[in-house]
Amino acid sequence: MENQSISQLYSELSLNPDLPTLVERCTLLTEILLDCKSLPQTQPVSRCLGAYLDEVKRGLVESMRDFQVVEFEENEEQPRQKEWLLEDTETKCDYCRALNHVLLVSHFDRDMLPHLTGLLHDITHSIAADVIAPRCENRVIHIIS
Repeated sequence: MENQSISQLYSELSLNPDLPTLVERCTLLTEILLDCKSLPQTQPVSRCLGAYLDEVKRGLVESMRDFQVVEFEENEEQPRQKEWLLEDTETKCDYCRALNHVLLVSHFDRDMLPHLTGLLHDITHSIAADVIAPRCENRVIHIIS
């Protein structure tokens, strides 16, 4: 089954939720994964998580298309160019998608399941901190389009 058809199985995704909502759903799904003790329990949740992570990835790519973040230090006159909006978050999303893929297709030692799901959980919560909470309170950030 292709990613497009998998995404269509989840009705909330057809409503085009915003990026913070998608990320919150991903964190919830990773919390559910922490409670899974076997591959048959893990796979349905991982399939759902995969669909949501694909939508998060699309949202991050769209957010980076038109905007650039410029950082000003309080004493500086000239702005320094900063990375694209949420660039690090997009990398974390790719890591989550890769880990989720491992959970879906790989046969691994059952003792590794809590470590894989725990890592996926931690990275997903890091994405949520990037998307939902401000990145840094000490900096003044201007978005230039």
